[in-house]
Amino acid sequence: MASRKDALLGRIAVERGLITNDQLKACMMEQQVAPADPNKTVGPGGATRPLGALLLSKGLLQEKQLLELLEEQDRRLKSLDAFQRMQKVEYLFGQLLVKHDHATQLQINKCLEIQQKRAEMGLLPIPRLGELLVEHGFVDKNTVAEVLKMQNKDLLFCTGCGRQYNVVGVEPGKTYRCKECNGVMMQRSLLESLRAEETSFGFELPTEEA
Repeated sequence: MASRKDALLGRIAVERGLITNDQLKACMMEQQVAPADPNKTVGPGGATRPLGALLLSKGLLQEKQLLELLEEQDRRLKSLDAFQRMQKVEYLFGQLLVKHDHATQLQINKCLEIQQKRAEMGLLPIPRLGELLVEHGFVDKNTVAEVLKMQNKDLLFCTGCGRQYNVVGVEPGKTYRCKECNGVMMQRSLLESLRAEETSFGFELPTEEA
């Protein structure tokens, strides 16, 4: 069975027209069969050779092409990992919208599907569910703000680097600082922007008493 990294690398190579689906399937089949010559398809200890090395050895890819594919693979894996981390928070947010009749489950599912597709393409930052719902006209920004408040969230932006976060558990009288640049985080009107890089908890951010 192909590893997650090999499966993604193969998909990108096919997308770019560097190899065909048949060539990819043949290489993946060869990965699963131990040859008589241990140096041909398996590494030390019987570990399967990486797909990239196999494609390179067969002359299906040039070294420069493989390096570009590996860079793209790394970018997409980071995006998919970010999507996985935010899934639970986004799902709960969507269910609150449905519960209070602000959106339908079909609309939520459509926007979650868009999120996943963008993550699979390696696009960062991944748009938040509220942002996509507003973009498609399913809800308005004030509704998103109300539901965020139900989850005890505030949208803060960094005055230093401009990053934005959905922050859970903001306490009055505290100044919150950005995890990236240590700049002061301030509340920002959702009427200006809904984009947030991630969801954080107030206690995770550096603070100082006001």
